[in-house]
Amino acid sequence: MRKRRMSGLAIRRIWTAVIWLGIAVALSVTAGQAQASPATGKTIEVNLDDKPLTFEKAPLLDKGTTLVPFRPLFEAMGLKVGWNPAQQTVTGTKEGLTIIMKIGSKTATVNGISVQLLQAPTIIDSYTMVPLRFIGESTQALVAWNPYKPQILVYTDPYLAANGLTKATAKTAVDKQIAEFKKVYDEQIASQPPQPKPPAPGTVPNAPAGDGSYKPAASDQVNLSNLQGMYYGFSPDYDGYACGGMCWNIITFLPGNKVVVDAPKQGGPETINCSLDGCQTYTVQNGKIKLSNGKTYDIAVKSGKLHIDDVELSRVKTVKSGLTLSGTYVHRGFQGLAGISAGSTSWTRTLVLNSNGTFTSDNLMLGTVQGGAPTTGGAGGSDTGSYKISGNTIVFAFGNGKVSSSLFFQHDDGSIQVGDENYSKQ
Repeated sequence: MRKRRMSGLAIRRIWTAVIWLGIAVALSVTAGQAQASPATGKTIEVNLDDKPLTFEKAPLLDKGTTLVPFRPLFEAMGLKVGWNPAQQTVTGTKEGLTIIMKIGSKTATVNGISVQLLQAPTIIDSYTMVPLRFIGESTQALVAWNPYKPQILVYTDPYLAANGLTKATAKTAVDKQIAEFKKVYDEQIASQPPQPKPPAPGTVPNAPAGDGSYKPAASDQVNLSNLQGMYYGFSPDYDGYACGGMCWNIITFLPGNKVVVDAPKQGGPETINCSLDGCQTYTVQNGKIKLSNGKTYDIAVKSGKLHIDDVELSRVKTVKSGLTLSGTYVHRGFQGLAGISAGSTSWTRTLVLNSNGTFTSDNLMLGTVQGGAPTTGGAGGSDTGSYKISGNTIVFAFGNGKVSSSLFFQHDDGSIQVGDENYSKQ
């Protein structure tokens, strides 16, 4: 009896996190966010023995196979990492086990025995990506796929043994729990009213019109006696309480010594209307810029670059007309120091932009929502729709009928700015 109770307790412990995922699935579907799958653009999470693995390059799904950066995976599973750049081979070794894979080859070896892979290891953005399930099963681990997160769960033999479980009993519990999640998920989807069809790319409304006063900076060289255009810079927010980890300093200079601090309310700088956006006036004198609201900042030009309060600012370049993008973009933030601050939290927001002018968003909170009374923020949640980029404004038309517009520009590193959030390309 004691052994049986121990196994049941261990199963419940292993699946506590998954049970909460099932609740989250039901709640998200009830809220009209029906698509909980990689197709929504959600980042795939990987848990090893109930602890999340952190990857600098996000896992990706390629033809049904999840690929992850090899080094953190190998090291987390107790494998000694090896890389031969001349032969383009990846090795993982520990007592009684040697795994060898070659970039671009679907044939690997496990203790000298050839094994066929569904997908070959590859190099993406300088990261060597390997098939996770193959690595897990080669080390005799239990690997499970939860498509409703999405999440991959990996349990090693030592972990299962320490919790009084065999691989067979753990797999049975896993399969049963996922089947229950699927049942709830399917019932919730079936109970939802038909969702409105997302607007076609060609029907996305134009960005709000400004008063026509904005003129972009003509060059990177800055003249304090004739400031013009939008500039941006950043400063770290170490505890995350001010800006979620990174503060973006955005300022727009307009003719007549007028200025707008922070991202404009209606989108890009060309949407600024001083009668609505609260433009201020400013003076520059003796290394200071003084605003009409009484605030004063240090200002200087160093090596041709604008500096305000020691933050280097770069000019925002106007985006070419009709630009569309193709890729997955992720914004990450945090509040509080994990493991130090009580109540610390972190978040990930994902935006998938397609070259045909459509998008998928996950917890996207953007700009000013149009339609009815304007409100700041608010198109969030997992949704699909269409987008249009013009000037430095991106307009999102969501499937729920809402429209949101935000500041938009591209960084030199390939990331994009949406409002006051930076999204890195995955």
